Amino acid sequence: MVSTIPAVIIAGGVFQLMATGALTFLKEAYLGLPIMSQIAIVAIFFSVIRLSMEICNFADHDFDHDHDHEPPKTIEYPVDDISKADNDKDKFLAIYPMLRHEMLAHMEANEMPKEAVDWCRTMMDYTVPGGKLNRGVTVVAVHRTLVKANEGRDLTDIEVARASVLGWAIEFLQAFFLVADDVMDASKTRRGQPCWYKLPNVKNIAINDSFLLESYVFTMLKQHFGKEEYYLQLLELFLQVIQQTEFGQLLDLTSQDEGSEEIDLTRFTLERYQKIVKYKTAFYTFYLPVAIGMITSRVEEGPTYDLAKKICCQMGEYFQIQDDYLDCFGDPEVIGKVGTDIQDNKCSWLVVQALDRVTPEQRAVLEANYGQWDDQKVANVKALYKELDLVKVFQTYEEDSFKIIQTELDKVTTMPRDVFELLLKKIYKRSK
Repeated sequence: MVSTIPAVIIAGGVFQLMATGALTFLKEAYLGLPIMSQIAIVAIFFSVIRLSMEICNFADHDFDHDHDHEPPKTIEYPVDDISKADNDKDKFLAIYPMLRHEMLAHMEANEMPKEAVDWCRTMMDYTVPGGKLNRGVTVVAVHRTLVKANEGRDLTDIEVARASVLGWAIEFLQAFFLVADDVMDASKTRRGQPCWYKLPNVKNIAINDSFLLESYVFTMLKQHFGKEEYYLQLLELFLQVIQQTEFGQLLDLTSQDEGSEEIDLTRFTLERYQKIVKYKTAFYTFYLPVAIGMITSRVEEGPTYDLAKKICCQMGEYFQIQDDYLDCFGDPEVIGKVGTDIQDNKCSWLVVQALDRVTPEQRAVLEANYGQWDDQKVANVKALYKELDLVKVFQTYEEDSFKIIQTELDKVTTMPRDVFELLLKKIYKRSK
């Protein structure tokens, strides 16, 4: 609005000069000056215009903030709670109440009524902080490792707080993916409790709730890092990883023809499986936490990021294969959910390995029982897996994969190898 003032002044001034004949006089006087004087006057004229534009832009900025729902303010992190916490997970958890409050305040500032705000408070508490939090805590650990290597010191409480915000951005992203995924897969439990959409008062509202969880990611990024020089890089990273994960989900969901009642196991190939794992799991579970730490630690773009991505994708494949194994053979009380990959007709590592080993008779058993919500048929598939000794196949894969990753780690020279070692230690031979 303010930026229109110079144009109005100029138009009014020109009209007045034309009406009095002064414009002609000024023109003749200007043309009668030496050329260097003419140039000096033009330079002064354009400098005044430029200055007026800058003043108006500044005024516009202030004007906009006067009408902004959320004027800029200094963020007060709970540094006392962080300082008192004994470990990274507790320090990380100390940030969640602050972020929840900020997201709810953002809703209130956008005219959301109390019932909507209360709904989202309950929804966030149910879907976001109940997991292992490995992805979020990893952001803090990666940042600490890089700061120790580059500056020879530990993180300050403020640095822990800001790294934790980015970690919670991943946890909110994780909650978005899981809430939506549970609806698409018709899952029953998540993290030892009924899936959010399974609650009687939620149902399909969970779909919109998943969108809200995703939107909170970008709200907190802007509020906490909008003025940082690396903000755009962070933004692009999150957008890219979200899209990559959705590509992976697409490959997963379309591994069978939804319009057909027949099970088509020919789509379950190792190549398809590896693409699903890379895009659906590896990028956001492993590469995203590492890349965030690299960005905030000012690691320059280039080959270092490429190698980090390669190693993280290898870890991601290993991690997902563990997940597939635990879905079938893990204890639901330990892993926090009842595995349903067999019933859901999932393109899992186990079924891919089985198809590579079955006799024609065993394949017929698999085709007759896989992808059906029948306890006896699920038991038949698991019995076939045991007959094919897939537990031993998994254990061999686990050891081989660990060695391959270690070989790749030997190539890391431009950043601390510890960044990747800490990830590998968390997942090697895990039970949940």
